[in-house]
Amino acid sequence: MLNEKLLEILSHPVDGAVSIMTNGADGPHLVNTWNSYIEVTPDDKLLIPAYGFLRTEKNITANNEVTLSIANREVEGYRAKGTGVIVKGSARFIKSGEDFDRMKKKFDWARAVMEVTVTSAKQTL
Repeated sequence: MLNEKLLEILSHPVDGAVSIMTNGADGPHLVNTWNSYIEVTPDDKLLIPAYGFLRTEKNITANNEVTLSIANREVEGYRAKGTGVIVKGSARFIKSGEDFDRMKKKFDWARAVMEVTVTSAKQTL
């Protein structure tokens, strides 16, 4: 089961930035997206539509470990408004199938979907 704070951030109507880090031959690589683009599957995977993410996909092909920073300044944190979660997991890119089709219908610009299997989610603020 995913961290309740992470689910609260992802479902909040005010959008926030998501940073996704992968590691490749050239070292760490970061890309960004928005909270509202992420869909949580019934089996607690995160689906993220990808327009670009070409280097991210290349990195994941060689090393599927990813780290995401997901935050929202409107969600209550430990001491005040604003919180974030560091998510670690493994990822793969999907370009066909039920999950891809559903995401493509919502985001017609998506060339693929990054599926993240979460191994840890730790609140940081």
